[in-house]
Amino acid sequence: MNNKFYLICIKDLPQVASAFAPESTKLAHDLIDDLEDLNELPFDLNLVKLFERNGELAKSDYLGDLQDIWLDYQPNSLAWPLFSERLKNIIEQIRNDQDEFDWILAKVNGNNERRNYYILRFQRMYDVLDVKKTMYVPGTRNIIKPYFSLQKVRHLTVFTTPSEFNLWKIKSRLYINDNLRRIIQREKLTGITFEKARVKND
Repeated sequence: MNNKFYLICIKDLPQVASAFAPESTKLAHDLIDDLEDLNELPFDLNLVKLFERNGELAKSDYLGDLQDIWLDYQPNSLAWPLFSERLKNIIEQIRNDQDEFDWILAKVNGNNERRNYYILRFQRMYDVLDVKKTMYVPGTRNIIKPYFSLQKVRHLTVFTTPSEFNLWKIKSRLYINDNLRRIIQREKLTGITFEKARVKND
């Protein structure tokens, strides 16, 4: 049984390829409604290099000096988790009946190549929190620090925190169980680090 869970994070690198949406694209949270009946982004993403220059974040179209532009957990301008086909397939192999999500295809271009990536979209809002221990913005339901109930998350492979409106469908912060974390590490998937989640053993 899983009793450890982790926030999946983008690995901090001095320079990295990031997948950018066209400049005219809506903000990520405004796109969720537009994608309601779609299983593919209606636009391509294009890789650019992000790096620090004089203490500020800089951007370049030149990717030639990057060791690996295609990461399994790809940074992107939408700030949504963007999974490689390999990572998506691993999740599909170990998910169970309690995991209710589907995938949105995202086509990513870089170095004269196009690859398929995937955005995870939840089909229902999970009840996962220990509400007594979770820290909220005073007077609101906006979460500062989530605290999860083991009883509620123990059978889930991937989950996120509840949100108002439909913002729970595609979230920037995803949590995974220890089994998936171990497979990701064993298979040496790239661009990923983990932060242990707070879970109360009921």
